[in-house]
Amino acid sequence: MGLINVTQMESEKSYRPRLSIEITEDQNADLKALIPWGVKNALFSIIIDDVIKKLKAHGTMFIAAVLQRKITLDDYTKFEVEDDNTR
Repeated sequence: MGLINVTQMESEKSYRPRLSIEITEDQNADLKALIPWGVKNALFSIIIDDVIKKLKAHGTMFIAAVLQRKITLDDYTKFEVEDDNTR
């Protein structure tokens, strides 16, 4: 058995996946100005959790509604898909 690299073990334990997306310069400036220091991670983690819940419940219908701007962040918690057969 070979020697275990302690630094490698520590970095594997502390690995946290990250989400990296491109944003505009205006979006970046607004986020910096509007979100208090140290709050961005917590804020976006909650938003991601909410989006995941909606995706699990509604799948691509939720994605389509967001991309078509039929719903906004204000609507996410209210979003429900009506079954065409129940109308």
